[in-house]
Amino acid sequence: MTPGTKKVVTWLVIAFVAFYLVTNPEEAGGAVRGAGGLIADGFEALIEFFNTVFE
Repeated sequence: MTPGTKKVVTWLVIAFVAFYLVTNPEEAGGAVRGAGGLIADGFEALIEFFNTVFE
C-alpha cells in the first residue's frame, strides 16, 4: 500500500468511527465494553495459566 493510500484509508476509518459514534452512541459504548471485557478475560486466562504452570 502506498503512503498516500494508507493516509486516505486511515482518514476514512476515522470518519466512519466518528459517524458511528455520533449516530449510535449506545451501541458504540456497548462495543467498547465488549472489547474491554474480552481483553480482561484474556488477561485473566493468562494469569490462571501462569499460576498453574508455577504451582
